Formats: sequence, structure tokens, C-alpha cells
Amino acid sequence: MNASDPGWQRERQARWRQYAMCLLIGLSGWLCLTLSGAQPGKLFDSDGLRNAGEILSGMAHPDFSGDFIGRVVELSIESLLIGILGTVMAVVLGTSLSFLAITVPDLTDPPRRAPAWARHSLAALRWLIRLVLSVLRSIPEIVWAYIFVRLIGLGPGAAVLAIGLTVGGNIGKLYAELAEAVEPRVIQALRATGASRWAIFLHGVLPQVRRQWTGYALFCLECNIRIGTILGVVGAGGLGSEIALSLRYFQYDKLATTLLAVLAFVVALEVISAHLRQRGLRWSLGFATLGTIWALHKLEIPWGDLFTSQAPALLTFDNLVLDQPFLHTVVAQIGETLMMAWVATLVSACVAFVLAPLAATHLMTGSYLVDPPRTGALSRLGRQAVKWASRALLQGTRVMPELTLALVFVVWVGGGPLAGIMAIAVHNMGVMGRLFADVFEEVESGPPGVLQAQGAGGLATFLFGVLPQVKARLAAFTLYRFEVNVRATAMVGFVGAGGIGDALNTAISLFHMRDLSLLLLTMLLLVAVVDAIGDKVRTRILSSPHAKPLLITYA
Repeated sequence: MNASDPGWQRERQARWRQYAMCLLIGLSGWLCLTLSGAQPGKLFDSDGLRNAGEILSGMAHPDFSGDFIGRVVELSIESLLIGILGTVMAVVLGTSLSFLAITVPDLTDPPRRAPAWARHSLAALRWLIRLVLSVLRSIPEIVWAYIFVRLIGLGPGAAVLAIGLTVGGNIGKLYAELAEAVEPRVIQALRATGASRWAIFLHGVLPQVRRQWTGYALFCLECNIRIGTILGVVGAGGLGSEIALSLRYFQYDKLATTLLAVLAFVVALEVISAHLRQRGLRWSLGFATLGTIWALHKLEIPWGDLFTSQAPALLTFDNLVLDQPFLHTVVAQIGETLMMAWVATLVSACVAFVLAPLAATHLMTGSYLVDPPRTGALSRLGRQAVKWASRALLQGTRVMPELTLALVFVVWVGGGPLAGIMAIAVHNMGVMGRLFADVFEEVESGPPGVLQAQGAGGLATFLFGVLPQVKARLAAFTLYRFEVNVRATAMVGFVGAGGIGDALNTAISLFHMRDLSLLLLTMLLLVAVVDAIGDKVRTRILSSPHAKPLLITYA
């Protein structure tokens, strides 16, 4: 191509802009790491290596004694029931609120228009419901769990309620967005006949979103059972209580057994979830019904204590004086939370960018050609080994919750931002690796197929045939995970891993209700601002002509 060609010049300028943006992003990560006070050298200094050696030595010899295995099995069942009952509560809450939050498409010239006061009242109600959903999803599960432990005491009830509220907010928001994205002609046809809002929802919206809603509910079940295994750290039952005890008393053999149980548990639930998706809605409803009945019978939850608890008020808005020292503390913790989340997101994105292509079938063991040339048996075996090793690494890191990893890294490097960054980065590496691999599998086969037909190798096929198609979606997913990681940073702070969660933990533990109220309001505002900015930036990223729509799965 001629260097004086305007198209070539524009392409070259766009490439240099992308290089400059990558450099700026890398520099921002380094700057945030420095300003947060995290010291990566602690991972490899004498104390860090000694602590890591003790952890690995203990975990290399899991405790398989009969009594302990029986306790792990009992706690695993408790975590399972917490996840099921919490998911059912979240779906009921989220579906109910989403019904009120949906904006139903109107006709250009409706045969019957509601009075102005009714339309304005409905619009105000939708705004209020969306605000409630935002509040619910902005507060991490561990904060709700800590609050409910104070209200109804130790046990699984706090975990069930925490999952129901936070995940209910997530489900309500996504269900409303999916409902508003349905084909509008069916809804407009129902409105033309004068159908009520309930009839439109039942006959126009629900048939179009039923499969998506069911699939996301099952995905939430997998996540909630994983969450149910960690909320025991604050006394909310499940396997988390044993994980916290094992780390507190340096019993790494018991920790290894418990983490193996978590891993096996989550993998088994993913398999069951995949089968339920294939079986249809009746099987999913049956599973949820049986699980709910079992959970209500097995879990001893003092529901009445929610209304008769003698615990002091956990939130107060009396005498909210914003004194200067407290404001300085809050601003510093907000900055630390954002910097930790950003560094963890960049680290995990870089690792996932390397591992995800190795885990993608078309790139490692398949081909974009209809009739690919045969390769040697040894080469095929090696590629299969690399693919499955990459998938195993991504799966293993994804199923380990951030809070569990934070507990391990706090023992390894001590409390502070480094432990939180490492915990979030390791877990997020598996999540982003899965998302990235799915994106790589969905590319159009034409451009990479042409390159392979011309004899291009795997790296050239990826860089020039696959990556140009998916880079916008990869960037959008990375930005979305940053938003999620802001909330995760608040969670890991409860075990001393930096961020605003440390201050929340202190306020709840010492019954500083004024500080807790201000911190929760700050957290809500922080999450709302980050989400709003993220939505706008993602929309701009995905507005490019080659970018496909982004399906956010809240992984």
C-alpha cells in the first residue's frame, strides 16, 4: 500500500493511538501500585517465602481423617442449602422488582392513554425501584452478612439473607434490561388491544426472556454456592467458618481439605447446572423447589429475630457531622480501593490474555479451515495438553473466592493492599480467562482461515486474524470486571486486605454506627459513579463497526 494513501495514513495513526493508549494504561497500573503502598517484593522476601513454604507444605498433606471429612461434608451440605435458598430469595425479589422497573414500549398513537398523574406516578415508581436495585447490588454480601449476624446471631440465616439481597439487586437489574431489549412488536400489539401491564408481561415479555432468565438464575446458583462457602468467615455458617478457623490456627492440612471440597463442590454444581439448562424450565423449578424445602427444614434460621432483635440500630443518620479527619480517612480509602481494583484488573487481564488463547479450541487444537492439513500425533498431543492445562488453571483460580484467597495472602504477605490485589487478581484471572476464551471461540472464521490457508502459524493467525475482531469486546469485558472488582475490594478488606472494607469492618465491630452509615453511603456513591462511567465508556468502545454486542454474565 502506498504510504501517501489517506486510508493507510488513518490506519497507521489509529495503530499508534492504540499503542499510546496501552502504554498509558500500563503506566497507570504502575502508578496505582506505587501509590497504594503495595510492595510486591513481600511475595519473595525471606518472611514471605517462609510463610508460603509453610502454607504449601501443610496443603500438600490434606487431612483425610474420618471425623474431619464428616465435618467438611456437613458444612458442604450447609453451604449448598445456603446457596439454593439464597438464590431462590434473590430470584423472587429480583423478578418482583424488575416487573416494576421495566419500561414497556408505548404506541405512537395509543387507543387509550392513561392520565398524566398515573404516567408520572409510574415513572417515579420505576425510578425508585431502580434506585433500590442499585442500593442492594452496591453493598457486598459480606457487609449484609455482618449486619444480619448482629441482628439474628451466628448461623446460616445471615448468609441466606445477604445473598438474597445483593444477588436480588443484580438479578433485578439484569432481568429488567433483558426485558426491555425484547422484540417490541409483540408488546405493541398487546398494547393496541388494551392489555394490562400484567398481561403484557405474562404474554409478551416472559416468553421472550424465559430461557435467558433461567440460564442466569442457574449461573447465579453456581456463584451463590461459592459465596455461601466464604460468608462463614464472619460467622454466617458454611465452609467459610472452617476456612477461617484453619487459617487462624495455622492448620493448613485442614485448609487444604476444605479448599478441595470447595473446588469439587463448585465443579459438580457447574455440571449439574449445565444439565439443568439442557433439560428445560420444569427441571430447574423442580430442583429449586426441592432444594428450598430441604433448606427450610435443615437450616435453623430464626426469622422472627429480624423483627424482635434487641441489637442496637445498625444505621443511624442522627448527628451526621462530617469532621475533617474522618473525611480524610474516607477519601484515602476510596482512593486505595480504586487503585487496588485497577491494578488487580490489569494484572488479571494480562494473564488471561495469554492463557485464554491457549484454552480456546480453534486456536490450539482446531482450525479455521474446512479441510485442515493433518499434523503429527506428537504435536496434537502437545497442543491438547497445553489446552487442558490452561483450562484447568483458569478453572482452579476461578472457583476460589476472593475472600478465601485474601485470607491466604494475608498469612503470606501480611495485611494491606498487596494481599487484596493478589487475591482479586488470582480469582479474576480465571473469570476473565473464561470470558476471553468464549470471545475467541465466537470469531468469524473467514479472516483467520485465509491466514491459515496461506501457511500462517498460530501466533500470526491470532494477532492478525482473531485479535482485530475481538479487541473491542476484550476491552469492554476488562472494564466491566474493574467495576465488579471495586465491590470485591470492599469484601477482602474485611479480613485486613486493604480498601474501604477494612473501615466497614471496624465500624461494625466497634458499633460506630455513624461511621458505618457514612461509609455505606460512600460505598453506594462510589459504586454508582463507577458503574455510570463504565456504562458510558463501554458503550463508546462497543460502538465501533466491528464490535459485536456484549453479553455481560456477571461472572
